[in-house]
Amino acid sequence: MRISVHYSTMIVKKLDESVVFYRDVLGFSEGYHVDLPFGAITIMKSPGGACVELIEAPQFEVGLYSVGTDVENLDETIEQLKSKGCHPIGEIATTTVGRQVFIKDPNGVRICLIEHTEDYKEKYM
Repeated sequence: MRISVHYSTMIVKKLDESVVFYRDVLGFSEGYHVDLPFGAITIMKSPGGACVELIEAPQFEVGLYSVGTDVENLDETIEQLKSKGCHPIGEIATTTVGRQVFIKDPNGVRICLIEHTEDYKEKYM
């Protein structure tokens, strides 16, 4: 089982202002942007390679939403985690970047396990 941290997801009130802050103040570069029926997502990449996923979505509380990871095989990862007493929250969901499911650490912090598509990996990883 290989799980690597890919980004942290932050829920923001005003996506445009957040993009300006991460770009102009912190020196991040803009990755991709996706408009969604409920809001929008912009990935901001730090000079060191780590990313922050900014999501404007009024149905979520502002702040840290989850830690996003990359896994090689989501089904195998889930089975290995279950054998250690860690169970997914909800069902596997298919998204524009791959397949994902959430787990929680002992403190209740959400961790998103994502099996990214090959197309996504080639473009953004």
